[in-house]
Amino acid sequence: MPVVIVVAICVRDATAWVDRPFPGFLFLDSRIVVSIARSTWRLPSLRNAEWAHITAVEGKPVGTAADVHAAAVRAGVGAEVTYTLRRAGDVFRLAIPVRLFTWADFAEVFAPMLGVGAWAIAVGAAFAWRRPDLPEIRALFAACLALGLALATGPDQYGPFRFSWLFLLSLAILPPAVLHLTTALLWRSRPWVGTIVAAVYLVFAALGGVLVVRRFEPTVFLPLLYLVYFALANAMLLYIGSLVSVLVSGERPRPQVMLALAAIVASTSIAIGVIVTYPLRTEPVSAPWLILPLAVWPLLSGLAFVRPPGIADLRGATA
Repeated sequence: MPVVIVVAICVRDATAWVDRPFPGFLFLDSRIVVSIARSTWRLPSLRNAEWAHITAVEGKPVGTAADVHAAAVRAGVGAEVTYTLRRAGDVFRLAIPVRLFTWADFAEVFAPMLGVGAWAIAVGAAFAWRRPDLPEIRALFAACLALGLALATGPDQYGPFRFSWLFLLSLAILPPAVLHLTTALLWRSRPWVGTIVAAVYLVFAALGGVLVVRRFEPTVFLPLLYLVYFALANAMLLYIGSLVSVLVSGERPRPQVMLALAAIVASTSIAIGVIVTYPLRTEPVSAPWLILPLAVWPLLSGLAFVRPPGIADLRGATA
């Protein structure tokens, strides 16, 4: 029930953006500009603003992200507002027109986050209810819950910032959740595995807490955020490698392993491509292209791991 309430609040807050002025770009409550945007918002100068820190509006220092939004509302749609930004040691100014947030903006930017987030939570919960006895399904549910909350609270991290803390904690929990799924595939019967996985969960939960506390300090926050992304990428590679290992060894039926492998590859290929080509891109990150493919992962993975009662444990005596 608490998860349902959080998602419902996030949907309400996200729809409240519609028909309201906004600065023409998105930023966190730490006033760090992000790269998620629509191509129709794009100005050549905005490429320089990504991951920079807003320090002033119209030459006046701002203390909160709400101050930046308030300045855009006061200026009105179409008016140019000058922002002072800082990235590392560089300080620069950009004049950007205020835009009206439309339903088309909502559909392209916020709807994929909310929809896929709610879908991941619901699908993970459905499989966990269906087969709570399977370690893979329990691990899948943990990953679906972390992914779903990170996505569903995504719009909120751009305002009104109610659940910025929950977004960061959910994001930090994703790498150990994927590791949990990997161990459930390979070493679930080893007594020491549970201890290691629990320890990794605790370490990354602590890292998430540090992200929450230090999110207003860009020089600390951004390296820690990149560390979480790096850990997540490596956890995904380890998971893919574990599936390939199981496929080669024949320890599980080939169709099930192929389905699980197709699920992770299909859902993450675009995200990996975005990361690899980021320095060369001139367009902003498109939320639908990045997020919508993730919807296939919980469903196909759950179908791959669920086994009808009575079928022998596919790990067999080798586990």
